[in-house]
This record gives sequence, C-alpha cells and structure tokens, in this order.
Amino acid sequence: MPDPLLEQQSSVRSILWQNPVSTVGILILAAMVLLPIWSVHYPPILDFPNHVASSFVLFHLHDSQYNFSQYYRGDWGPTPYITTDFLMGALSRVLPALVAGKLVLSLGALGLPLAAWFFLRQVNPGENAVALWFLLASQNIFFRYGFLGFYCSLSLMLITLGFWLRFLKEPSAGRGLVTCAALIATYFTHIMGFVFCGLIVALYTVTRPRIREWIYTGALFVPCLTLYFLSSRVAEKQSTGAGFRTLSDKLDVAWMIMHSNSHLLDEITLLAIPAFFILAWLFNKEFHWQWRWVVVAVALAITFALLPVDYGDGYDIDIRALPVLFIVLFVTARMGRRAWKLAPLAILLFAARTYDLTKVFRAEEPALTGYAQSFEMTPRNARVLPIIAQRDDDEDAIDQYYDHFWAYGVINRGWVSPYLFQVPGLLPLHLKKEAYAPDGFWDLSYNEKLELDQIQNQYDYVYAFNVPDYEADLRSIGDEIYTSGKLKLFRIRPAQAPVLTPIQKQNPGK
Repeated sequence: MPDPLLEQQSSVRSILWQNPVSTVGILILAAMVLLPIWSVHYPPILDFPNHVASSFVLFHLHDSQYNFSQYYRGDWGPTPYITTDFLMGALSRVLPALVAGKLVLSLGALGLPLAAWFFLRQVNPGENAVALWFLLASQNIFFRYGFLGFYCSLSLMLITLGFWLRFLKEPSAGRGLVTCAALIATYFTHIMGFVFCGLIVALYTVTRPRIREWIYTGALFVPCLTLYFLSSRVAEKQSTGAGFRTLSDKLDVAWMIMHSNSHLLDEITLLAIPAFFILAWLFNKEFHWQWRWVVVAVALAITFALLPVDYGDGYDIDIRALPVLFIVLFVTARMGRRAWKLAPLAILLFAARTYDLTKVFRAEEPALTGYAQSFEMTPRNARVLPIIAQRDDDEDAIDQYYDHFWAYGVINRGWVSPYLFQVPGLLPLHLKKEAYAPDGFWDLSYNEKLELDQIQNQYDYVYAFNVPDYEADLRSIGDEIYTSGKLKLFRIRPAQAPVLTPIQKQNPGK
C-alpha cells in the first residue's frame, strides 16, 4: 500500500509555484521572522553591534577616512569564526555597515527554519507541517545574545546533515563533495556548529553498523580536521580551565531552550511541545518513533548535562546544545496527517512570540536613539573608552543590549576602542598594541580604581554608562558633553606637560 505521506510529498519548487496559497503563507511567515530585525533601526541584541563593528574595521583597515590601521591588524587564517566577519565586511563595502549586519543576521534567522525543514525532509519525507515548529527556533537565545557566528552556523550544520543523509541514501562523488563543502562552511562559521554536526553524525552512524558508511563519512571530515590542525595555535592560546554548572543550575537553565522576554510565553511554549507530541500520538495509527533519532536526541540531552559552562575563551558552551536538541526533537517521530491538524498551534505560538519580541524591540528604540546621538558629539576617529556597568544585579543577559551599543560609534564615526572582539589566533581582528582597558567591562561590574593618567594619555572620550561612582573622577580629567538616560559622554582633557621653573628650563636634567 502506498504511503499517503509520500504521495503528499513534493519538491520545494512545486510547493512554491504550483500552490499560490502555500507561497503566500511562506512569504508571510518569512516576513514575520524578519519583522523584529527590520522594524527598528538598532536591534537591541547583545553582541551584535560589536560583531558589525569588528567586521567593519577588518574591511576598512586601509581606508584613508579612518585611523584603524594605526591600532588594528587583520589575521585571516584557516580558523573558525570568520564567515560572518567576511560576509558583513564585504557587504559593508557597498552597503551601510548596519544594513550589512542586519542582512547577515536575517540570513541566520531565515536560514535556520529553512535549513531545519530541509533536514526534516531527509529524515521524514512529507512531514512538512512539522517544519512550522522550526519557526520558533529562529528566535532562540543566541539570536538575543547576538552570538552571530554560532547562530548562523546552526543553519549550515542542518544543511550539512541534510546533504549527508542524502549521501548515505545514494553515495556518489558529487554528493560527497557537496556535503564536504557544506561541512567546511560550517567549520569556518563556528567551531561549535561543526562539533555538534560531528556529534550527531557519530551518534547516528553508531546506530547503523555499516563499515563502508563509516569510512565514507569519516573521509568527509578529513579536510576540516586538517584545517583545524593547521590552526592548532587556537587551542594553544586558550586557557585550559573549565567551569561547570551544578545539577540544579543545569535544570534552571534548561528552560533556555525557549527563552524570551515573556516568561508566560516561554512556559506556554514549553508546555505546548510535549502536548504536541501527545496529541500527535494518541489514537494515531500513522504515528511511529524514529528510534535512531530518539537515541540522538537523548544523547544530546546528556551532552547538555555534561558540557562545561565555559572553557578557555568560550562561554555558555552547554546551553549551545539546546537549540540543536530542539530541532532534533521534532524529527524523532513521524506524525502523519495529524501534524497538519496541530499546525495552527505552532503558528499561533510563533505569532505571539514575534509580536512580543517586536514590541520589546520597538519599546527600546527611543532609549537607543538617545544613546546613538552621542556618536555625533565626537569628531571622526576619536579614541573612546567605554565604561559600562549592568543596571541590575539580577538582570537577564538578553536585556543587556546596551553593553556593546557603543560599537555603533565605530561604524558611524570611526571610533577606536580596545573592546572590539579580538582574540589572537582565534579571531581575525587583532590590536597592534596594548591599551588601557579595565577588565570590569566584560562582566559589567567594576571593582577597580580608574587609572586616570592612562585615560588622559590614551583616550579622547569616555563613554560612561551607569557608573555614578566614577563620575567625579571622570569630571576631574574631562568635561561632560552629553547625557541620555544612564549614559554620560566625557570629553577628556589632554594631560598637561609639567610647568618648568626657570632653573629647570636651564637644567632640565635636575
């Protein structure tokens, strides 16, 4: 008897061109994915401004309009983390840098549900209704954190897995090359996307004891492993200490598999996921588990439990398994036609979360516009030291979008700052020389006394956000020239040369 689901299956081209209703629906959903990003000028996303600014500097190092080459240099090598820098930097040659950044962020946001759909079609052909749940993944925690490389690598990871499953089904040199190319692209985008891809491949192949497949699959990873070996300095230059969450902490952060500004929406979404599986299973003869993928999902959950929270220069390592686990959960079973009856639940949840996210983004726009006016208060190529403290000890990281907002001054006015993302041997942007940069910036918490002479000698302005304890010191060496909310911009007075007495002038050595 023919499988009714396989009879329903059609190519993407037929879905788009032979069914106008589906085409309109897909376009509406795509617009909803992009709405939060493009409904505001400055998306309030944590690390996003710094990534945009770092890539801008890399591609304008020798631009005569800027002084970047005096302070920074580029180091492109066979290391991860360079794809998004390259794309944003290249686009910034022909587009405003912020627009270039939004386009790359949009590629990640649209690419994730589409890549997950492609992956789903290889595992469970014909289950297109299930793909609607992947829309929720586009707003995962790493979108809000602005971890642009990892966020975009998730799409490439899923595309790689889809091509790899096609390769297993019908091995050929062409399919092998395409899979290898996708894997290399994943590697160059983020090492954790590559690692999770390898982990899923390893777990799935263990459930299929076919030696030839193991050999073919292993060969696909050789180019990437060679590239990583050639860039082994990456591992050497990172510290080896690792931090781990306690079991109770793991349980506390597990809810980040669906994390937004609305705890109520998060709770509803988390309850809706098991409800979907239960409703799809009850009295449904077409439902059956894909046990190999159940094994993979369980192993990913265990991986989340075992991973450290940080290692070397990496942090929040364990929760990076959560969006991967979310996608894999929805390929662990075939739902049959029941999935279409439950599809409105996914669409309603996605619409509610998109509305809430867009509302939050738009509510922050007036404050960000006020901060942005500080950029125009400085001349081009100013040397600026950001000093930023968190507003509340219990503040959620997704609400700390102000942390890297100063970085837009780099693309707007050519600001030079020591806090652009740069790790020698790991990221392509490097500082040429040491600069005074208080460590408290990275934790948004300062317990040190400012070295005022260093600030006077090295900086033209201080961008001070929520640091009232430092304001008296900053006024002693500078003038407050702009205020907006918790932001104060200080123009630093140049250090004065010592006044010499007549005798000292005659005998400067005494």
